[in-house]
Amino acid sequence: MVFFFTSPIGLGHITRDIAILEKMGNTSKDIDIKMVTGLKAFELVSAHSKRHFNGINFEPLNLYRSPDFSITDGVLKYNFLWLLRYMSYYNKSKTIVRKLLSSCNLNGKYNIILSDEDFASISVARDVGLKSLIITDILNTNFIRSNLLSKLEKFFNKSMCKLLSSCDCVIVPEYGNNKDNIFYVGPIVREVLFDRNELRHRFSFNKTTILLTTGGTTAGSYLVKSALKVILALRNRFDIELVLSYPYDLHMSDFENNRIKNIGFVPNIHEYIYAADLVISLAGKSTIDECSVYGTPGIFIPIKNHFEQEERAKNLGFSYEDIYRLPEILEEYLSSIISRNNRQSNNNNTNNGATKAAKIIFEYLNE
Repeated sequence: MVFFFTSPIGLGHITRDIAILEKMGNTSKDIDIKMVTGLKAFELVSAHSKRHFNGINFEPLNLYRSPDFSITDGVLKYNFLWLLRYMSYYNKSKTIVRKLLSSCNLNGKYNIILSDEDFASISVARDVGLKSLIITDILNTNFIRSNLLSKLEKFFNKSMCKLLSSCDCVIVPEYGNNKDNIFYVGPIVREVLFDRNELRHRFSFNKTTILLTTGGTTAGSYLVKSALKVILALRNRFDIELVLSYPYDLHMSDFENNRIKNIGFVPNIHEYIYAADLVISLAGKSTIDECSVYGTPGIFIPIKNHFEQEERAKNLGFSYEDIYRLPEILEEYLSSIISRNNRQSNNNNTNNGATKAAKIIFEYLNE
């Protein structure tokens, strides 16, 4: 039995796990996998499992309820309180993991804990002596900037490092040099199985298409509202169409009479990213990786004080303050976008980190 525990904080974890599960399903027909996650992540993996995981016996479990970030106008606030709530969530998660393991027969062919940044399951695996593998791109955190309060986070980081060192394998979806139990596999994204022109026809993308997406939470509402105003203003100069992926009511009467296609929350957002001419998003890892692998230009505005997003955005030349420069940034991108008939796709599925990750997982399963 493989127990797959996935953090439900955002959708980046579950999207790369879906990519790995698809590769595992194509390779084996003799694996039982129970996946524990929650919230929108559970909805997304459930929608995929009905169609794409035919090669494995897969059961998703909706058991996790992670704490929400406090975000106002794109600024992460009360970081210390969030860290305290996360520690409470971490302890509750360990109870859930122990209860699940105790209810299952652990004498089968496969007994392994597979985790995507769910450190509670790794802790329990260490306690009960189960083989453990973790997928993570975070080897330390830096949410708290205060010297006094950061002592708690330093303790948390130290504990996290111990957990990572106790794992049989740490799979990092970045490029790097393998060391000890750490294996770098490169970006992990879902495969696109259709030609780009076919997808554009299916989605009725008839003009230069901008996709505005912020994942499955309300964290990016500030970006949606700001970007909508800018894009609608630029329609007077550019022949563009806007596709919005936002699953909540914006309460924005100013936009009711404008032609905005809101697709809401869709399980195949990666196909929309591939088909679009430009993506505007938060600086979430999964969206950035998908744009990079598929060859789609992107504008990534991070949540302020969110160390992961700020670091990723910085590496791409963006910052939170770019929210105030969206008109000139968008105009620059729209002026230089290559027509869809000439765009060269970079969708090289054979170089997908999901294949490498699945191969590593199978090696540990077959030991």
